[in-house]
Amino acid sequence: MSAEASALLREGEALLKARAFPAAAAALARAVDLLPGLAPAHALLGRAAHGAGDLARASAAFDAARRLGERGPDFERRRANLLMDLERPAEAAKGYRAALAYAARASGAWYGLGTALAELDDVAGAHEAFARWGDIPGPPGMDAHLDARALARQIRLDDAFFDGLARQPAAPPEGDYAAGDTPLVFAAADAGYAGRFAELIAGNLAARAPGIAFHLHVVNPTPETEARLARVRDLTQGHLDFAVTRETTDLARFEGPAAHLPAKTYYTCARYLVLPALLARYRRPILVCDIDMAPTRDPRPWLDELAAADAGANVKIRYDFANHLLATMVYVGDTPAGHAFARLVAGYCRHFLAARQAAWTLDQVALRATQLHLRRKGAWREFRVFAPDTMNWMDDAVALDEAQRRFLFVSLYSSVPRA
Repeated sequence: MSAEASALLREGEALLKARAFPAAAAALARAVDLLPGLAPAHALLGRAAHGAGDLARASAAFDAARRLGERGPDFERRRANLLMDLERPAEAAKGYRAALAYAARASGAWYGLGTALAELDDVAGAHEAFARWGDIPGPPGMDAHLDARALARQIRLDDAFFDGLARQPAAPPEGDYAAGDTPLVFAAADAGYAGRFAELIAGNLAARAPGIAFHLHVVNPTPETEARLARVRDLTQGHLDFAVTRETTDLARFEGPAAHLPAKTYYTCARYLVLPALLARYRRPILVCDIDMAPTRDPRPWLDELAAADAGANVKIRYDFANHLLATMVYVGDTPAGHAFARLVAGYCRHFLAARQAAWTLDQVALRATQLHLRRKGAWREFRVFAPDTMNWMDDAVALDEAQRRFLFVSLYSSVPRA
């Protein structure tokens, strides 16, 4: 191996570890040109291209690595992940099973297999795979919100589970409501997040989409929060129809031996618990957003594009069940299927909160499981997935082409320069 090729491989691997995917792909492509017969180089290029969102190049690289004899649990799992992103779940399931043939306790492969089988509507097989994944202990010191057993317990796909969910919406929350029939953006948060981010999201909407409505729901507001919201109302008056509702909830009732981060989990689910009531009250489509998002464009043309859909959500990574639909942006239409989607997601979250089995990502899991259920029932006019490329939140990497970026809400942590 030449010194240049060796240096390029080391550079590519280092850039991969740093998640600098485009730069890693460039270095590894040069290494492959120098070493076309080296299977691991092609495999590394496949990983880098996948991370950079170049799925065609990643597929070609993984195929070349396989032809040259690359095998093993890590390679098979990563290749299966790509196949999921290419919307080829049957092939992906074979890939995950190949990975498990090498390492039966490869937790990532069990999780991926569950995701692929769920996509194929193999509910029993998906449940078995998720259960096997949840039974494999995580590394020592794992953060509670990543506990595999807790997450596996709350992934429920069978239609009987949905048929048993309570679907009666909660009473409409108390507070002010937006008037008229303008497009509606909705967010919910605890008092701390509402105080920190309401001014930012409302200010951006007022500046970029004057006349639009923004509804904020606050859990357990404090006097300080109320003072900040009054300031937001004053600053945006005449430019934004700003509505606020509130709830007081004793979060201690959700605590239990199986609960993981119950307070934070409740805050992420709160928007879906009140969403059915808001849909019934407003009778217009609602765009549900994270409170810590900065709208960078007027979303109304984009909402016009979604008008034909019953519902939709943006995607983080397709091969991860909990992030297949990302709660950062969820569109719910004023249609029978849209209302059914909102009621079932709310019932799903309420079930695990009441059973004290709530775990982090419950909101994401509820969205994806409900989407699959309604698809099996043939209940959709259309469910639209938007902004499908990989997004690395909480850092500076957002790999989207300009057409997708036009109407995208960009995470504060990606849009605000770091000091």
